[in-house]
Amino acid sequence: MEYTKTIKKNPEDAQAYLNLSMAYHGLDNGKNSILAAQKAHDLFQKIGNSSKVAQVRAKLRELHRTYEIKPEDTNKLSGK
Repeated sequence: MEYTKTIKKNPEDAQAYLNLSMAYHGLDNGKNSILAAQKAHDLFQKIGNSSKVAQVRAKLRELHRTYEIKPEDTNKLSGK
């Protein structure tokens, strides 16, 4: 995927992670979609982009509902 190339070049690119999340969602890959969205959320929060943080938080709620994965189980997805 093009987004993974972008992330390899710039691992702090929050928008690339959000785009990757949407690509995974389009492939019905809930686990990776949620993990990528969570990373985007964390990076947007790190740079202080509150409007994007709110947007990604809403998307995460939607993804958790769609894939029936509780937010507290997100760390289990990544093996943490």
